[in-house]
Amino acid sequence: MSVYMYAVLPKGIGVQRNDSMSPLSKAWKWFIEWIQDGEGCLRRIDKIVAYGNTGLQEYMIAELAGLGKSFILDGKVQSSISDEYWYHEALVHPPLLVHECPRKVLVVGGGEGATVREVLKHKCVERVYMVDIDEKLLELAKEKMAEWHQGVFDDDRLRVVIDDGRKYLEKTTEKYDAIILDLVDPMEEGPAALLYTLEFYETVKRTLNSDGVMVTQATSPVLTPEVYATIYNTISKVFKIVAPYITYVKAYNGLWGFVYASDTYDPRKLTAKEVDKRIRENIKGKLRFYDGITHVWMFSVPKPIRDILTRTKNIATDSNPTFIPA
Repeated sequence: MSVYMYAVLPKGIGVQRNDSMSPLSKAWKWFIEWIQDGEGCLRRIDKIVAYGNTGLQEYMIAELAGLGKSFILDGKVQSSISDEYWYHEALVHPPLLVHECPRKVLVVGGGEGATVREVLKHKCVERVYMVDIDEKLLELAKEKMAEWHQGVFDDDRLRVVIDDGRKYLEKTTEKYDAIILDLVDPMEEGPAALLYTLEFYETVKRTLNSDGVMVTQATSPVLTPEVYATIYNTISKVFKIVAPYITYVKAYNGLWGFVYASDTYDPRKLTAKEVDKRIRENIKGKLRFYDGITHVWMFSVPKPIRDILTRTKNIATDSNPTFIPA
């Protein structure tokens, strides 16, 4: 279900909008993000900055109550200015800091520019390739989301490639020290539908250097636990060291999950003291979320999540992918 614009009725009751309404109409007052059948999160729209369809994805940039300026794709909040750093710092810094010296990094997705922003804080990084399928959305982000990218698209170390992430990995001859998969959720018929499968992760591994590291956003271990566990299981078929970890993101309605993988480095072996030391030595500028204590917390996955990882045996393949509820 993708309809998420609501008009106000007495006592705040929402009704589905008429599709003939203008996106900028005052009747557009509420945003509801569907979590699964019968469950959603309702937020007031205070201002619409931009709205439309790129031909690949429906987008909205809007001021949402409780979150501030927010970026929405196909009815799902991708990030909000209030807490995007909780997500982007969690995604980027554990894999890059555990590596000895990541010089060449590939980011797949991450159109807001915030993932690249965090990557470029690392002193070792000499080159970043950012591959995104949606050129129109990228241009929109450059123009309307400066709070996220903070000018990194002008950095000489960055190379932006407009391409399907999987096709790029299948044909590239480059080798990377780190691959960061900042993807939209696996939705049926969505642009990342086949970017969470066994065949895709095998391609990722072939594109890494022998001591390379990778990380993917992996949906919520609380809201979509079987999808999260399936992603973890699938990656475990490809890499020797696979570590699930979490953060909290209010914009995502709770805990959010990541899966780290490598054949060489294990971030769970880093102490809080060692993480803080590496931050001081390897990162330029301040971090707002991630430090040593936070690192240890993120990799201390609660028992119910560990249990679902143990119970779930599903593997996602091209012929049988995993999808979040529509």
